[in-house]
Parts: sequence; structure tokens; C-alpha cells
Amino acid sequence: MHTKLIYDTGDDLSETNGEIDIKLLNSLNQIDIYSMPIIDDYSNNEQALEWLNWYTKIEERYSQISAVLSWNVLTNITKENEQRRTQQKLITTLGTIMKDDRIIEKVSVLHSKMENIYSTSTVCEIVNPKQCHPLAPDLEELMHVEKDYDTLVWAWKGWHDKCGNQIRPLYLEYIDLLTKNIQENGFTDLAQSWIDDYEMDHGFEEMLDQLLQDILPLYTQIHAYVRGKLCQKYPKKFDCNGPIPAHLLGNMWAQQWQDRLDDVLPYPETPLANMTKILLEKKVTIHEMYLISENFFTSIGMSAMTKKFWTKSMFEKPKNRSVVCHASASNMANKDDYRVKICTEINDDNFYTVHHEMGHIEYYMAYDKVQPIVYREGANSAFHEAIGDTIGMFVLSPTHLVKLDFISEDIINEKYEMNFLMRMALQKVAFLPFAYVMDKFRFALFRNEIDRSKLNRIWWNMRLKYGGLMPPVTRSEENFDPGAKYHVVSNVPYTRYFLAHILQFQFHRSLCQIGGQNEQPLHLCDIYQQKHVGARFRQMLDMGNSRHWSYILETLTGESTFTSEAILDYFQPLYKWIKQENIRQGYPVGW
Repeated sequence: MHTKLIYDTGDDLSETNGEIDIKLLNSLNQIDIYSMPIIDDYSNNEQALEWLNWYTKIEERYSQISAVLSWNVLTNITKENEQRRTQQKLITTLGTIMKDDRIIEKVSVLHSKMENIYSTSTVCEIVNPKQCHPLAPDLEELMHVEKDYDTLVWAWKGWHDKCGNQIRPLYLEYIDLLTKNIQENGFTDLAQSWIDDYEMDHGFEEMLDQLLQDILPLYTQIHAYVRGKLCQKYPKKFDCNGPIPAHLLGNMWAQQWQDRLDDVLPYPETPLANMTKILLEKKVTIHEMYLISENFFTSIGMSAMTKKFWTKSMFEKPKNRSVVCHASASNMANKDDYRVKICTEINDDNFYTVHHEMGHIEYYMAYDKVQPIVYREGANSAFHEAIGDTIGMFVLSPTHLVKLDFISEDIINEKYEMNFLMRMALQKVAFLPFAYVMDKFRFALFRNEIDRSKLNRIWWNMRLKYGGLMPPVTRSEENFDPGAKYHVVSNVPYTRYFLAHILQFQFHRSLCQIGGQNEQPLHLCDIYQQKHVGARFRQMLDMGNSRHWSYILETLTGESTFTSEAILDYFQPLYKWIKQENIRQGYPVGW
């Protein structure tokens, strides 16, 4: 069947429709991977070209069909769609060739069960048990804005118990099956298969260790300062010399702390502009949030969003069906069909998320236009995550908010800038130990280096050791708190996010230098409307993964590896201030 037939239903194709999904599944099943041309002479250009043409055709058909099927399932969670997703998993390879149909089916069923638990779990109120709250947007919003200690405990414990506890047995069985399969494909374990994405012969985990060690002096100062402020707000609730209870940091997983900014501002008399309030006061709509993001990209010479982006994306949580609300961007592998899936709310977090996900789209569009299908990927997975975040850093800078007419230039002074740097640190630096532990823990689990009867204890030991955090209530081995995180449930590697938070500062600093903004602090840099800067950025994006990531990185930054120098440069003014402030306040450093 010709690829075009997949799309002969036009714009209605990507709407969840049983008949269409069945046709697509049948099409996917008809992809004959065993028709691969035989190459008996590797110096024969004609044979090589025949194989490449075959691969391109197969990969295009697979990518198109699989993308639509995944979109349909994630934007409409029903029993029927879960069954179709299981069928899809039976046909696809999960990244490698599975030889046993029974294993394929079991893996698919387990994966669907875990995602369903995560997407449909709710936490019910104690006083009104019939009033139950999903993670998004209810519990996430509560964790962002609520300050009452016990209410936060209720939400944190409720979600981790309801979701994580159910996930534990399913997840362990799931990774055992994947491990068996991955070993049949030449890897020693799942950790090795994840690390393989970075194409480093040796030293990858040592590099991660060193990057974290580089950041820890800054992180421990931030931790000490935040703990001191929270101890004042919640007296006698926890040890002011020890770890911080994880429910107090404005996020269900304590991965980013910026929602507690008001409690820890260096200069409370000079508050930062409240982006959520500004967006609401200016009556910025959800659609306009995306237009603002698009405007930044186009102002530096990058692509406008396509027509299908605006007509096919899921910009809001539907009222009539269940969806996976975790924000994502999709390349539908069909010319100009790129989409985002975000349950967008009018707030500062989503304003940033919109830029992040549209950054993925810009990357898709850049390499899709110039690269053959085999090179239509990010240089590595961290590159993809860093692109949108890099733009987000520029957009949130005080300099750019003035250009958006969100704030007045008159309010920007040294105190305002220090408050801004604190906010960025709570978002960017606080994230790094969490991101590091996510895969540190899973790598150890994949390698059978930890006792499965002590999984939750080991998880919290790691969060204590590297991040100085503890659970707000006593936990046991009935619990599986890592399983309350989407990326564990969906088996998504997290090192990409750790490295992306390093890489975005390398990108940011280099773009500022290209823009000739060497005289001002990095946190005030803005490349809006500098098309020559965007051209250099686009040059890197265009390359996809056609070269090793170290070469691609060097084309923009002059650096051939991940380095902490740029992020430490960015936060140097804050680091100097916070060390002095912790001494002045008598806040102990460490836990």
C-alpha cells in the first residue's frame, strides 16, 4: 500500500476514530520489515542505494502511522483505544526487535496499565470523599499555590500512595521483560541501551557525576537559604539543620522550587512581576500565548508554525474525554504536520512550557526540511529538550519582558535582578539533583545493583544524599514513590533533562556572544529580532543528527562536550550574594 493511502482521509485522519485506527493498524501490520534487500557487496553503491531507499520507505510509513496512532490514544483515553495501543505495541518494536510475541503482548499490556493508572488516578477529599482530584490540573495547581502544611501533606501523600503503590509490581515486571529483550539485542541491560544514545565509548556516567559535583556548591547554598526561610515559615515542623520535606517546595516531586519564590525572595520589597497575574490582567488568551512564542521564533528568523499545528494541536484539556495531560510535542512525519499536546492554563509555568514545546517543533521543522529521514533526529535527546528552554530563558528575561510591555524598565535594578536570578535558580539549579537521581536510581535498578525489597528506602536515600530532601511522612516498602512520576511510568530516560539544563546555558551564552551582548550580565541578554543570531542557531538545528553531537555542539558553542561553566557564569552574581547572606543569617550549609 502506498504511503499516501495512510492520509487519504485528509484532516479527519488524526481525530480519534475507530474505523480510521483499525485501518492504520492494518497498514502498520502490512509493513514488511523482512523484505530488506540483501547486500552481499558493501562496496556496491547500487546495492547500498537500494537498501537506503527501502529503509526510507519503511521508516516513513512506520513513523507516520505510529505517530497518528499514538496521538489518538494519548488524546482520548478509552478502553478501546488502550486495546488499539496494545495492538500497536504488538506490531512495533519498542526500539528493538522482540522475538517472542507473548513478551511483546505482556510488555504492551503492562505499559498501558501503568499509563492508565497515572492518567486516571485521583485523590479524594477527607471531608468530602466524593470530591476527587486528578493530578492535572487540580493537584499540580494545589501544590503550586497552597501554603498550609497539612493540606500539602494530604495532596502529596494522596498522589504518591494512589499512583506509586499501584505502579510498583507492574513496573518491576515490565522492566524484567524489557531487560530480557534488550539482552537478546546485544545490550547488557536497559541502562546501557539508554546511554548508547550519547555515543560515548566510555566515561558517560563519570561525566554526569562531575557535572553534578560542579553544581553542588551553588545548589547547597540555595538549599541552605531556602531551608532557612521555610523554617521561619513553618517553625518546629522539621529540623532546620537537616533535609527539607519534599512537599514544601511548590511541586509534587520537588523537582523545581520557583513556586515558593515569594517565601524566599532576597528583596521582598522589590517583588518580581507576577507573570500569571500579568497574563490574566492583560487578558492574554491561550491562543495568544502560542502567538507570543511563535513571534519570538520568527523574530530571529526561524519558522512560523504550520497551518496543521494550529488546527491539529491539543491546546486545552478536553471536557468530554480523558487525555494524557503531560505536555509534549509531536512530529507526525507527514510534511507540515507538527503538533503540541498541552492542557494549557493561563499561568507562568505554562507560558514557559509553550515555548519549550514549540522549541521541539522548531527543531523538527529545521531538520525535516534538509535531512534525509535517517538524520531527522536531535543530535542527542538532550539537544531537543534544551532548544525550547534556551528560548524560554530569553523570553523570561527582564529585558524581554519590557519589550513585551509586561513590565516597566523603571523597576529593573540590582535588587530586582537578584530576585530574578533567585527565581531562575529555583527553576534551573534546584532541578539538577532530582534529574540526576531519576536515572541514577533506575540505572542501579536495571543492573540489579539494589535490593528490590528496599526500593523506596534507596530512592529516598538518594534524594537525601544528592538533594537534601526527605518525604513529608513515613514511607514504607508498600510505597513506590518513583512510580508517582510520569517518566518512570512511561519508561522515559531522564538524563536528557539533566543534560538539557546544562546545555541550554551553553546555547544561551553562545547566542548572547554571537549577538554582541558581551558587556551586560547573561541574565539580561535578549536576542529578540536578531536574525543573524537565529541563523547561527538554525545552522545547528538543520544538522539533525547527521554528525556526532560533539561536532554539532562545537559549531555553535566552540565546545565539544557538556560543561558547567556557562550555568555557573550565569548564576555567579547570585552565588556571591547567597553565600554572604547565609553567613549573615546564620543558615547552616549542608544536611
